[in-house]
Amino acid sequence: MPSPSVAVFQHSTTGLRKAFTLIELMVVIVIISILASLTLAGVRGSNRRAKIEKTKSTIRKIDAVIQPMYDSYRTRRVSTLNDNGTTPSTSLIAASNRLTNLRRLMMYEMPDNWADVATSGTAAPPGLPANASATLLSLCRNGTTRAYAATRPASPNSSYGSAECLYMILSRSGFDPEALEGFRGDEVTDIDADGMREFADGWGRPIAFLRWAPGFSSPYSFIQYADPSTYHDPLDPLRRDANAFALRPLVYSPGQDESLNSALSTSGPSGYGLLQIDSSAGWNVKNLLNICQARDAGNAGLIGAPDPANADAYRDNITNHDLIKK
Repeated sequence: MPSPSVAVFQHSTTGLRKAFTLIELMVVIVIISILASLTLAGVRGSNRRAKIEKTKSTIRKIDAVIQPMYDSYRTRRVSTLNDNGTTPSTSLIAASNRLTNLRRLMMYEMPDNWADVATSGTAAPPGLPANASATLLSLCRNGTTRAYAATRPASPNSSYGSAECLYMILSRSGFDPEALEGFRGDEVTDIDADGMREFADGWGRPIAFLRWAPGFSSPYSFIQYADPSTYHDPLDPLRRDANAFALRPLVYSPGQDESLNSALSTSGPSGYGLLQIDSSAGWNVKNLLNICQARDAGNAGLIGAPDPANADAYRDNITNHDLIKK
């Protein structure tokens, strides 16, 4: 039987083994804090990547409709007559008329702002010349443009006009009647609650649209190059527009900087970091044979080019032009 002094010693030793020192406790807390911060960083990174992938998936589905629609204009039959219905005096003028009318159709069937949409089904599409012939009117006032006119709100919100027009194209153009079948409920939004829907990216922001993005070219695009000689506009085989390079429609999200966070933002699409035409003015293009020289309403730069007032905002954009790269 151990002596009392030994028993006390053993009891004290056992008690010391069951307790943490202050230093040990602090070390454990530090380790747990480091592990927690690493875990949170990983979760944030995974969440960001998930939003990027969701956005890319939505844009791919949109592009699967928009790109074939764009390609279809290569074989669309349009009038080669002059605007007033008279016969062109030369074959080159006829070729110019054909290109102009193809681009008119693109304006009206693939609008990227509400100013491109007629105010009613019986109204002439905006921007047609005053002497437009019945042939030209029937070309531009077809079933698609009438459907758009019936959809057009009385007082459209110009801040989200391109996003709303993009949704309208997929839902009302008739090009792909089942176009909306592949979209989930969380891929559609109405951010300004005006009854006009938009496609939503991974951050819940509207996905925007530019029918022609002539300034959005190398190095800003992975597939589009401002080179009219090598990459000339396929809609212009006779090269009636010498400056026209291939103008693939641009579908784009503001990316993870979540531009336009205010649902009623007055800054408009400039939050995406690209120059656009002022929606209130619309195109009002005087010469559709020179669209690659088109500039924004303030004449500040080529439409679709990075906004000089916000030169880096476009860098995290997710677009149908660079789905492979990003």
